[in-house]
Amino acid sequence: MTQRPTMANVARLAGVSKMTVSRVINQQPSVSETARVQVLNAIEALAYVPSQRGRSLAVGRSNLLGLLVLNIVSEWVWPLILGVGQAAEKLGYQILLRTTGPGEVASFDTHRPLFGSDWVDGLIIVSWRVPVTFARELAQRNFPVVLIDAYVRPEHVNWVSTEDRSGARAATIYLAGLGHRRMGFIGGGEQPYLAQQRLAGFLDGLAASGLTQSDAIIVQGDFSRESGYQQAQALLRQEPRPTAIFAANDLMAVGVLDAAHELGLSLPGDLSVMGFDNTIITTHVNPTLTTVARPYQNMGITAVQLLVETITAAPEERQAKQSDLPTELIVRQSTAPPRSTEDNNNAPEKGGAF
Repeated sequence: MTQRPTMANVARLAGVSKMTVSRVINQQPSVSETARVQVLNAIEALAYVPSQRGRSLAVGRSNLLGLLVLNIVSEWVWPLILGVGQAAEKLGYQILLRTTGPGEVASFDTHRPLFGSDWVDGLIIVSWRVPVTFARELAQRNFPVVLIDAYVRPEHVNWVSTEDRSGARAATIYLAGLGHRRMGFIGGGEQPYLAQQRLAGFLDGLAASGLTQSDAIIVQGDFSRESGYQQAQALLRQEPRPTAIFAANDLMAVGVLDAAHELGLSLPGDLSVMGFDNTIITTHVNPTLTTVARPYQNMGITAVQLLVETITAAPEERQAKQSDLPTELIVRQSTAPPRSTEDNNNAPEKGGAF
């Protein structure tokens, strides 16, 4: 079996010392151009691959970025991982992926090996299961960290998300523009930052369309398909029934479709349905789902760029940066004007209660 070439082999072929080979590999100064060319030629001739561990010791970095996600099968996580991997490779880094799982909230100590033993140069956290205090403590220790869509939005920590409030506003204005005056909204709970932003955008859209909160029915789910189904069952038993339901994510919107089909409603004739996220499921349901697209792949790219910028900055020059990327309304088959204007004519005056 052919042995893997070593640094000593490269030095012998190039006619230089191992120290010179190391300096060339790590792009350090004090090497003549002649010696540099000889070393590079020897590396190519021997197909030598430098030891990442040795190089990390030399430059004080592992060139590994940690990535914590809830799971790798979620509809929105995999495009984000693609973006992270794409940006990391372009910048010369590898990714160490770790899942937190859907169960217990992860403690600080659970993931201490990632940063406590120099495994990674920085960490991207994409899981509500990791407490924000974890990221705050890392930032206070001057360890590079980026949050993507945390449960709350902390100050003084790098952050990447999207303009969810303006996205929800645009979606609500679109529904009102179709003629919907009685809308239901299924939120993602009262505490999560993203849920708060999407509800605020819905209310903004009502106001911009000449409607008030009294012209809507607002209920809370938990971002799951089952909660969307359950809350839609309640909304669709209201009298008068809403002609459109805006769910704060795609999974809950699919739950709304489930409930509407079960009740024998025609979609979108009897009911328009709006989602949020533009995950892959939106094109695999009937009717296909109108939704607000979040650029998950670009979020991953932006997070890596921000993290590497932090890693390469001098510790005393590091400052937290927060980035919110734009969203986009994607119109598909699940939304249309109400079937007739009869219901609108019988609707309560602006500001009235159902």
